[in-house]
Amino acid sequence: MPKPSLHIVVVDDDPGTCVYIESVFAELGHTCKSFVRPEAAEEYILTHPVDLAIVDVYLGSTTGVEVLRRCRVHRPKLYAVIITGQISLEMAARSIAEGAVDYIQKPIDIDALLNIAERALEHKERSGETPAEQEESESKIVGSSPSMLEVYKLIARVAPSNANVLITGASGTGKELVARAIHEHSRRAEMPFTPVNCGSFAETLLESELFGHEKGAFTGADSVRKGLIESTQGGTLFLDEITETSLGFQVKLLRVLQEQQLRRIGSNKIIPIDVRILAATNRDVPSLIREGKFREDLYYRLAVVQIKIPMLAERQSDIPSLVTHFLRQFNERNQARVSIEQSAVELLQKRSWPGNVRELENTIYRLAIFASTGRITGADVEREQESQKNGPKAEPVSAPDRLVEMERHQILRILKDVHGNKSEAARRLGIERKTLYKKAVRLGITLDASEYQ
Repeated sequence: MPKPSLHIVVVDDDPGTCVYIESVFAELGHTCKSFVRPEAAEEYILTHPVDLAIVDVYLGSTTGVEVLRRCRVHRPKLYAVIITGQISLEMAARSIAEGAVDYIQKPIDIDALLNIAERALEHKERSGETPAEQEESESKIVGSSPSMLEVYKLIARVAPSNANVLITGASGTGKELVARAIHEHSRRAEMPFTPVNCGSFAETLLESELFGHEKGAFTGADSVRKGLIESTQGGTLFLDEITETSLGFQVKLLRVLQEQQLRRIGSNKIIPIDVRILAATNRDVPSLIREGKFREDLYYRLAVVQIKIPMLAERQSDIPSLVTHFLRQFNERNQARVSIEQSAVELLQKRSWPGNVRELENTIYRLAIFASTGRITGADVEREQESQKNGPKAEPVSAPDRLVEMERHQILRILKDVHGNKSEAARRLGIERKTLYKKAVRLGITLDASEYQ
């Protein structure tokens, strides 16, 4: 049985220290790569399976603690060690709090390195997986392209703070995954993460959902209801599609962010809150501000830090990793063992993906479902692409028509939910009953309750 070995990275701005540590580990049969530049080390750690990282505490413009913190966003099981000249209780506590597992002092002796290697091997054996398997199973954000490395670095920098973050990017790029990663690597990780799609609520309903209401605050408010902001106390609230909110709602949200307190609808009682706000949009916010559709002061409150998620066309080198990830997900969820040929992966990598990562995910699931031999081939990919290209094409629908159809669908859904009760339907829609009648006439909707029983 081969002797277990480690993949090790050493980061120290003293080349002599790097050579010394590298030679010791090589003698012990481990693979060791050293760097004097922390940026190069970070990129290597994020793109290669690494078991053990040994990083000097002082690295010019940055520190070893910050390097390890950024790397552990994408390598949460990395055995991380800080090198320091003089260790203090404060330094040890800070290093461990920020992601270091262990530390060694300079001058470094061989026994210290032997002990570190032993502990790292025990750590690796306890996990029972190879480094690549650990990271694939734990990291929900997949990719190692330069544009994604920048996203990982931003997540690592902003996660430990309480700063509000605005996440931008086209539909299907994975904005909620980034929001969850920020939460999971923050000091609020043990507290609630609450996602809210602002675009799916009428204005008054959104206010009630977020701020809560008192009994009798409006028709149908039969009891006190705590809002989602209050329920997320100590945690992170993710407001997706924030640009779909009205200017009136934006004023109220801004006040909550400024004062860190809220009042339920129908109440004069002020409730202090401690909630971090992450927001997301697929629209160009500066353009909306110029058009008077989004408040500039709210934008600056939300975008203390802004993270832009690249489109899949900007990170095509990540497609093979994403294909592997989605196929593994499909197999786990369906107790299947579908595989894919390299020629199929290469064809997928050459395609354009206007729907971004979400479109790729759906395509992999579709290919896996119809892989009759249990293996996705290049021919399968070509057939699937041809069927999508030659399938029945609907007449293009204008944006206004789509909005009308969406509004009609929403009203019909709510009428069905309340069994045709017009007052309750109007309340849930956040409109007056007479407005519901007008909308029904305009959209060709019957309000006969018997239709929804």
